[in-house]
Amino acid sequence: MNGELRTPSAPMARRVLALLLAHADRVVPMELLIDELWGEEPPKKARKTVQTYIYQLRKALCDEGSGQSQELVETHPHGYRLPLQDCRLDVREFQNLLREGREALTRGRASEGAALLRRGLELWRGAPMEDVESGPLLAAQTARLERLKIQALEQRIAADLALGGNQSLLEEIRDLTHQYPLHEEFCAQLMTAAKRCGQRGEALSAYARLRRAMAEQLGLEPSTRLRELQERVLAGHDEQTPARAGAPFQLPPAIGDFVGRRDELERIERAVRETGPVPGVRIVTVTGAPGMGKTQIALQVAHRLRKDFPDGQLKASLHMEDGTAQPPAETLKELLAAVGHDRRSLPERTDDLARMFRSWAADRRFLLLLDDAAGSEAVLPLLPAGVDNAVIVTSRWRMIGLPGAVTSVEVGLLPEADGRRLLAQVVGADRTAREPEAAAAIVAGCEGMPTAIRAIGSRITAWPGHSLADFAARLKDEGGRLEELSSPHLDVRRYLVGAADRLPYAAREVLAEISSAGDADVTVTDLAHVLHRSVPSIEHSVELLTAHRVLTPVVQNGSHVLRIPPLMRLAFARDGHSRTGDSLAGEVTIHDSRCPYAAQVCSCPLALGAHRSGNRQLRAAPAC
Repeated sequence: MNGELRTPSAPMARRVLALLLAHADRVVPMELLIDELWGEEPPKKARKTVQTYIYQLRKALCDEGSGQSQELVETHPHGYRLPLQDCRLDVREFQNLLREGREALTRGRASEGAALLRRGLELWRGAPMEDVESGPLLAAQTARLERLKIQALEQRIAADLALGGNQSLLEEIRDLTHQYPLHEEFCAQLMTAAKRCGQRGEALSAYARLRRAMAEQLGLEPSTRLRELQERVLAGHDEQTPARAGAPFQLPPAIGDFVGRRDELERIERAVRETGPVPGVRIVTVTGAPGMGKTQIALQVAHRLRKDFPDGQLKASLHMEDGTAQPPAETLKELLAAVGHDRRSLPERTDDLARMFRSWAADRRFLLLLDDAAGSEAVLPLLPAGVDNAVIVTSRWRMIGLPGAVTSVEVGLLPEADGRRLLAQVVGADRTAREPEAAAAIVAGCEGMPTAIRAIGSRITAWPGHSLADFAARLKDEGGRLEELSSPHLDVRRYLVGAADRLPYAAREVLAEISSAGDADVTVTDLAHVLHRSVPSIEHSVELLTAHRVLTPVVQNGSHVLRIPPLMRLAFARDGHSRTGDSLAGEVTIHDSRCPYAAQVCSCPLALGAHRSGNRQLRAAPAC
């Protein structure tokens, strides 16, 4: 303050200050402060002690000349707030510059983007909170900031490489590969820069160091992308056609902990690169259930193929933040603005916009990634012209009726071995190696869903003192499983319910009713009785749910039993979509001469036993 260092010397007061700064301008609840300082075993007078630390902070931050000490840390009914208002905070400035730099890169302004990212990185002076003993909350915050720093470095170096700064980057990237020996992106960037400078030996040495480190510490091989880069270096192949000046590059960075999916990646890459038997734009549809990682698979391939498309790579999300589908006209305006058109002068009609986009695309070679499509009708107006272009579409729906050379790639559950590798990437190979059985149980509880593995991995990382066995035991309890699979960055239950929110109400009603039945077998006839709808109406909803990858009809004893993934069942059974009236999980009408209320509404053990056993000539109703 006023040029004077006022950081408190007491370690606990420093931790309180760090937590308030991490949540600047927001109220930090007393419970969070206690959790950070003492974890699960706080002292009896924890609240009083926190109040003492707040007093010490106010005293240390007191501006005696102005007499405003009490305003620096505000007291609120449930906690404390440190209002910074317009004060400079390096973390905020770094995040703002990172966002602006990424936006410049997506608009094809590599030089401006690199400069903004460089300014943000210059704000770093050592590790975040390196002089503060961290509890779970500050540890998670520190890990998040470190990830952002690495992402900023990756993107700034990628921009500088695109601008031709190969020789000047060698020393910096070389140091980064030694600092982060398991980081594949830095290794790839060093190999690329060294190869362009004619230093094939250094490129191959970088690959060898990475491979040795991964084998020793993770028991893994480098990714397909790195192996292919090594092969190109060995073969002495020249770099492919560089991107044209000003070409838009809109793809967000691919995640660094991606594992598995080799078959899917190879199929997509082969389809994008090779000209099919049908003339026209090459289209690859990547479909699968929610949480399977379709977008990340598409991004992995798109980044590998950047140099195959010198006119750029465009990305459009076909759903808005609230989950509603984005109109094709709005998507076309975004694409045309990205390639240089003045948005204010664009026409309003979808047909006119589509013609403008096809005209721009006709003589170019670029890749278009359409993410989260609601169906073929949402994609058709966005398809470019020209046989040199390629389109990757991700969707939960099967795509039919698309023109050109179409390849369909289905993304299923992540194999168990790959799930364990992913968990090791997120929480650390050492922790999973110490508890292999618990790690396997955690992966099994995530049911092959990469999104769920990353969510619980994020939670495990935030609690270094908890064993993996603790988390594995919690996942066994169905009642709390979804809560355990929810991290500060991803609520799996809300994610799954949000995915189904796009369905018509009638389909959601069917999904909620099946979920409420638990493990019991449910048929179309059962649902027709319970929901008071016709069998064809129920069948139509079942077809929609099947196409949306959340339901599978299974033949059993000559009839179709309807099955949904366990996590989806748990999400909908506990969500407000569940019906509050009749229910397959409640009382039933049973046709059985042993029951004194045969053919009437009944909740006796005989009726409920028949309900659980699946012997259903029944319909839901109030208790008798």
